[in-house]
Amino acid sequence: MTEKKKIMMGSLEEEWLSGKAKSITFCVTENCNLACKYCYMTGKNSTTKLDFETAKKAVDYILSSNEREFDYEGVIWEFIGGEPFLEIELIDKVSDYIKIRMFTLNHKWFDCYRFSFSSNGLLYTSAKVQQYIKKNSGHISIGISIDGNKIKHDLQRVKPDGSGSYDDVVKNALLWIEQFPKGTTKATFAQEDIPYLKDSIISLWDLGIKMIPANVVFENVWNDGDDLIFEKQLKELADYVIEKKIWTDHSVRFFDPRNGFPSSKDDLNRNYCGSGKMLAIDCKGNLFPCIRFYDMSLNNRKAISIGDVENGIDTDKVRPFELLSARAQSTDECINCEVATGCSWCTGGNYDCADTDTIYQRSTFICKMHKATVRATKYFWERLSDELGYMPKERQMHIDQLTPKNNKYLQFISSDTITPHCRYRNWRNGSAVMSNEVIEKGLSFAKKNGYNPVFLGEIKVKNNQINKKDVILLAKVNSAEIDNGYIIPIFDNEVNASSNVNNENSILLINRSNISNLFILSQKLFEKSIRINFVLEEIELWTEKELEIYEDQLGKLVDLILKSYRSENTLEINVLNDLMMLNSINDCGAGITSFSVAPNGKIYFCPAFYFDNPESHIGSLEEGINIKNSYLLDVEKAPICNGCDVYSCSRCKFLNKKRTNEINTPSKMQCVISHIERNKARDLQIALTNELGMKFPNIIAEIDYLDPLDKLLEERKKMGVCM
Repeated sequence: MTEKKKIMMGSLEEEWLSGKAKSITFCVTENCNLACKYCYMTGKNSTTKLDFETAKKAVDYILSSNEREFDYEGVIWEFIGGEPFLEIELIDKVSDYIKIRMFTLNHKWFDCYRFSFSSNGLLYTSAKVQQYIKKNSGHISIGISIDGNKIKHDLQRVKPDGSGSYDDVVKNALLWIEQFPKGTTKATFAQEDIPYLKDSIISLWDLGIKMIPANVVFENVWNDGDDLIFEKQLKELADYVIEKKIWTDHSVRFFDPRNGFPSSKDDLNRNYCGSGKMLAIDCKGNLFPCIRFYDMSLNNRKAISIGDVENGIDTDKVRPFELLSARAQSTDECINCEVATGCSWCTGGNYDCADTDTIYQRSTFICKMHKATVRATKYFWERLSDELGYMPKERQMHIDQLTPKNNKYLQFISSDTITPHCRYRNWRNGSAVMSNEVIEKGLSFAKKNGYNPVFLGEIKVKNNQINKKDVILLAKVNSAEIDNGYIIPIFDNEVNASSNVNNENSILLINRSNISNLFILSQKLFEKSIRINFVLEEIELWTEKELEIYEDQLGKLVDLILKSYRSENTLEINVLNDLMMLNSINDCGAGITSFSVAPNGKIYFCPAFYFDNPESHIGSLEEGINIKNSYLLDVEKAPICNGCDVYSCSRCKFLNKKRTNEINTPSKMQCVISHIERNKARDLQIALTNELGMKFPNIIAEIDYLDPLDKLLEERKKMGVCM
């Protein structure tokens, strides 16, 4: 097998300070010595320039401000135009002033800063520019724009007289590459030049530019068929990379291994670009969320200023940018797109193209081009995996982590006599068994609607459609199927030493009379499993006595789990470990992502509803699912649960309905039990943090209540809300 090496292909240069630096951009001039055809700055002119006094006011405001907008470890002072090097003397004065002020103020940025430039390269070798580079060595980064080979570059990056700039730029770029060997160029591809993509990227690599964060223009320039040309070029480039074996030390963004997966929750909760986190200053001293909101960068909308150097930032104007997320500005089509990752956008471009003057409408002009990128990315990584004999971890980790597993389930209640896996029993003493016909219809229904089949109990009929690798089986430990390895064993209030099971996960049912044995049963079960999922039965009958016993038993289990961590033989219990790892509610999903089909062919929220009353079904395999008032299943429509931070609570909808008459409202006992578990989970977290230095995604805070309704009523009382 080929030696496994780190693959650079598709990766980008790591952000300075890992993105913990504030980006502050000065537009020093609106003039440029090129007239690039695709440039979004359509309002360039030769008269508007930044004066030194305005720049000083901006620097003084920024460095003296205590606002949270400037609470960053470091700072990137960026200078742009137009072409920034047209004003290198002004930039030199401003840079000196920045350094002096950071020093005299003893500012935390004094030795944690960068001066950054994006230039067309025509003035790079001039004496004044070179003097500036030498003067600020160690604190400077420069990017020069070269679009590719001569044909492609000269199609777009032209001088005012229409002639190409390639020869002049490349001549100067040789010195730039020597001085900044890790420098990158943001090659931008428009409609006219995509036929030259492959040769352009190769020519940049041949120049010595190894990492290329290339992209396509976001504007509405793409015609039918452009995506096919684009895909063909990318695949030919992929073939070249494989043939030359240059994937470990060359890169182009188009082959990013993260491309082409459904969006994760984190993806949807963040914005693609840094608009709003950046700060830009125009030549007049106005402040902007980024340069794309300048007048000269917009064709259809007015500029959006968030303040000026005299009065500072208007934080209300910044709020919409801070709240931007992919979810907030995307259509359902984009949110649910199966190949969403890697798709990019520009917030300023969105604003300029929106139907109204909003930043919350995402433009989708590059949709077809992105999907072409995804197809080419898949082609590249599959070819590379064939070449290496394994899927490189750079891609595999995203296949494993970013591709959401199908989390929709259809539970098959194989018979009325199944061992329960949750809070239900065969209360009616029924004897029905699921027929082969119902199983076949159920499997077809699951496949058609995208549900994973889960069999509750043993499968007592033969069915050729059932592939044991494709189902999850929950059954009592003495099941004949126990050795097949796809079972999740259930221990019904007892753990026998002779039980022939050795699974990582097990379910332990605990009834009211057995709570005092919880610790002993768990000890026994940990000899067979490393994780136990508790199911507490009959909690509607619990009293203060059972609560005290349960709290005591959990305390003993906290000590047991802590001991296992000390010995690095870690054990887990759902009600103690899970909350530390969760940042949102992780309930059973009954009626949303999980449904149950009974032997009668009817569909229910969960088995408990079937066993309690077979008439309480919500559909059938023939007619489908029809839930009235389905919005009540959403946690946002559950006032107690929506404000609760016990994310590991099962939120049992059956018990809700049984005890309170409302499916969205839990009983007091349910809430008190979950908060006892919460407090014990906090004890475990504190111990693991203090003794072993462990860190967790969710820090469990101290509380002074067990029933969250008490907290809600107290808050409403303080607000003067009548009850």
